[in-house]
Amino acid sequence: MKKFSVFMMFMVVLALGVVAPARACIFAVQQQIHPDGSCGGTGTPIPISTTINLGTVFVGNTPDGMAPWLTATFTSTLGATTGTLTLTSHLSASDSLQGLSSSHANVDWAFYLGPSLASIACTSGACADNNALFGGSYSTGLVPGTFNLAFGWSSGNRFDGSDSAVYELTFTNALTAIPFMGNESGWWSVAHVQGITGGCNGWIVSGDARGANGSGACTNTPPIDVPEPAGLGMFGVGVLMIGCFLGLRRRMA
Repeated sequence: MKKFSVFMMFMVVLALGVVAPARACIFAVQQQIHPDGSCGGTGTPIPISTTINLGTVFVGNTPDGMAPWLTATFTSTLGATTGTLTLTSHLSASDSLQGLSSSHANVDWAFYLGPSLASIACTSGACADNNALFGGSYSTGLVPGTFNLAFGWSSGNRFDGSDSAVYELTFTNALTAIPFMGNESGWWSVAHVQGITGGCNGWIVSGDARGANGSGACTNTPPIDVPEPAGLGMFGVGVLMIGCFLGLRRRMA
């Protein structure tokens, strides 16, 4: 009985020595496990990525062209503290993103991040020259929930057409999963599209939550210049005076 107990204790120690390190090793990289339970080599980082398509109108009018109107792609590896976020526009006609002139203004494009950021830097493309903010809760009109990463472009540098912008995100801690996720209302991302044909705008979202209730295509028609009544009166007086003058000339002739 005592021998059996010693054998069982030996097996437990062996399991703790081999299995536990293996679990720690494969958390961030794919590695070979040595017989003694240690990690072998430097291993291959495990990539993580996600693509966020904004193709639903939450409120307001439907942008021109086909959905999705905006796409964001994030790539990194487990255990890393940095990742690459690429913002891409598929907007058409005069549709564009422009705003976020301050932290209290409406966002142009925003996301919800689980882990906290240490810094954000634009490395190429049509960078958000008004603001690129993180860590707060930014204004997204009637779209509910917290969005703690926000971008905004100026009126002279609108984000539109086939524009794209690439950002390097630096996190305060190593990544254990994809950092982008749905907020407390279920929305991953939101954007405010302006300049829709007809002078309209709309808030578009990405996520599986409920509440989206866009009003469809913009039905506004360009205004037609109609002369004011006072202008018509002056025009009539002018015509009458010209007629009287011509009639007077004929009589004198």
